[in-house]
Amino acid sequence: MLSLTNGLDDRVSTEIGDLKVNLSFNNVLKWYELLDKNDVALTKKLVIGWNIFLGADTLSFNDMEDYEVSADALKKITEYISQDPYQPESQIGIGNNQPNIEPTKWFSYQQDAEAIYASFLFDYGIDLIDSIDKMRWEKFRALFNNLSSKSPIMRIIDIRQANILDYQGQALADLTRAQEYYSLEDSSVDTLNQQVGDMFTMLKGMAEQK
Repeated sequence: MLSLTNGLDDRVSTEIGDLKVNLSFNNVLKWYELLDKNDVALTKKLVIGWNIFLGADTLSFNDMEDYEVSADALKKITEYISQDPYQPESQIGIGNNQPNIEPTKWFSYQQDAEAIYASFLFDYGIDLIDSIDKMRWEKFRALFNNLSSKSPIMRIIDIRQANILDYQGQALADLTRAQEYYSLEDSSVDTLNQQVGDMFTMLKGMAEQK
């Protein structure tokens, strides 16, 4: 989470020591995209996720212990990138069997990529493509959370949130078509965060059966 008094931490504590973690915004989005792929095995997600954030040369994945190290580190990273300044940390249910009470998500980082890109350019003059591997996740999220109501993504979110009961006639027909066009298909971020807890629990069960 962004702080105006402390710098951005670039290390994570793992079972093999403190390691440098790459939290560029595009790496975080790659991780969320990976979690949403149901055709990728749990163990492969642990390998790819580790490589995304910590590098392929830091863990060999030769035995179950390596996968446990990865699961624990990815759980910590996901808890960190999920922090919300307006939501108590205890309410973020990643692998703690607590109900997820995070507010409904009205956007998708993947499906809304074009609108998000255009919004950063519209509001801040920031080209996100040029910012790949440069902008930290904390900065990206702070800017995203404070986009103006006139930005493309916020206008799409307004359409998704609109109550059809408040509209009539042609306005209702236009809204219905717009909501259908902009309907979300992939999982919300809070659902993906919970998958990390499920992965961690499954891996622990596999290790206990050995």
